[in-house]
Amino acid sequence: MHLTLNHELVNVLFMLAITSLAAGYGFGVKAQRLPFTSEIGFSDRQWLFLKGWVKLALIVGVLLPIALWAITWNQFSSFNFWSSYLLVVAVQLISERVFSQWFVPSVVVPIGLYYTAFRLWQLLDGFTQLSLSPLAWIGFVGVVLFWIANLVMLMAIAIPAIYKRQELPG
Repeated sequence: MHLTLNHELVNVLFMLAITSLAAGYGFGVKAQRLPFTSEIGFSDRQWLFLKGWVKLALIVGVLLPIALWAITWNQFSSFNFWSSYLLVVAVQLISERVFSQWFVPSVVVPIGLYYTAFRLWQLLDGFTQLSLSPLAWIGFVGVVLFWIANLVMLMAIAIPAIYKRQELPG
């Protein structure tokens, strides 16, 4: 049996690992054992940017893949690929919602970071297995470029907003 990145077992193991890491982050931040804040320290301008970014994520990261899933439903490998992609997106959104209420709001940042990196890996794997029309390829590339930009945004804006610099005893 050949396991691809979009194989169900790989997805389940990834989601279990990230769930464990997110729970550890939540407990660690609540206990003040990790150098991260419980709240996300965005400025008003950053919150405004983020509201627009979340809308863009919904369109490019969720609705466009749903459209690509729908137009490729009769192609087994494409249907499986987009089904796997959408399942992982759904689990991420549920995890962010539930864990930010159970633990600390800032848990959405590491969850988003890990899932975005995994999603890019999924898309790279999909690049080799999908046969799409030229228009669908444009949509696929748009999805990839958005998630690359999301990873940059998380590293440039979100992580610095939750990281607490600690002075080393000296």
